[in-house]
Amino acid sequence: MSTGLTVAVGSAVLLSMAVFIIVFVAYYQQKQAKQQLALKEIQEQHRLELMAATFRGQEAERQRLAEDLHDSIGTMLSVTKMSLNQLNRQLDDAANRQEQFVKTRDMLDETMTNVRRISRDLVPTVLQRFGLLAALDELADRATTDELRVVLDCPGPVDHLPPALQLTFYRIAQELLNNAIRHARAQLITIQLYCVDHEARMSILDDGIGFDFDAIMEDKKAGLGLRNIESRLNVVAGHVTFDVAPGRGSRIHAQVNLNDPLLATLTN
Repeated sequence: MSTGLTVAVGSAVLLSMAVFIIVFVAYYQQKQAKQQLALKEIQEQHRLELMAATFRGQEAERQRLAEDLHDSIGTMLSVTKMSLNQLNRQLDDAANRQEQFVKTRDMLDETMTNVRRISRDLVPTVLQRFGLLAALDELADRATTDELRVVLDCPGPVDHLPPALQLTFYRIAQELLNNAIRHARAQLITIQLYCVDHEARMSILDDGIGFDFDAIMEDKKAGLGLRNIESRLNVVAGHVTFDVAPGRGSRIHAQVNLNDPLLATLTN
């Protein structure tokens, strides 16, 4: 074999080995990338499952507390009021006794009202019985005062939304409405709810003083409610957009893709 042929064969062998090594490395890197992507997907799915389980646990605890308030404390207060009424009939008409009785009864009435309100906030019975639209309508009506008007804008039906999504939207509306009432100094708050194509959208708009989103999110305590909103929407394959700034009204938009497999899994 001539020297030239030997060099050619050797070069060919070396080139083949180099190509093989390059292909092998590329295949190995691609396989590793796929494995890492699959691992990330598994970790993300596990994270979402944990979040969903956490929120389900929170709702179950709310249910238990509401039942305890209604069945135990509420019943005891009612029995106490009945006993007080019976006691009043046995008293004479001394003015000071009558006045004390009236004060005590008024305190009981106020306590019973607060127990019912707390129980209703913990577990929205209107949502369970009549759906999201009726629950939001009640929420808006309860929040409306002489100084604040809360309007619900829902041009189409929303009863077809999965129960998990209805509860998520209701909790988000509760959180944002409470924030606007307590901090925004708003005179008008609008709750918009509608479905477009395969997407459900809810927006909370107010004409208040706004807030600094970055500053709020940096504050672990103050930003907890907003982070909870993001977490709730992650569980149902949604996202939230905060269109806010100091000195002007806030516009917060929540969107959920109704065709996302994660939402289907959650509602089955």
